[in-house]
Amino acid sequence: MKFDFLKDKKCWCFAAGIATAVIGKKIATSDKVRSMCVSGLAKGMKFQQEAKETLQNMREEAEDMCYEAKSQLNDEEE
Repeated sequence: MKFDFLKDKKCWCFAAGIATAVIGKKIATSDKVRSMCVSGLAKGMKFQQEAKETLQNMREEAEDMCYEAKSQLNDEEE
């Protein structure tokens, strides 16, 4: 028959894949999705910067503590 291919599961999966690609492209290029992605990326970058600052502060505190411990050790030895 002419339309026997419509009963094939692979044919329907192929058609669904094409439909998903077309709809996905429309969604991905919309202004709303773009603004949401930019906003999410900006928040991620802000979080990364804050994490770097926190890590730097922790390093400085550790260095200060090591310096104070060495100074105290040297004072006790004298």
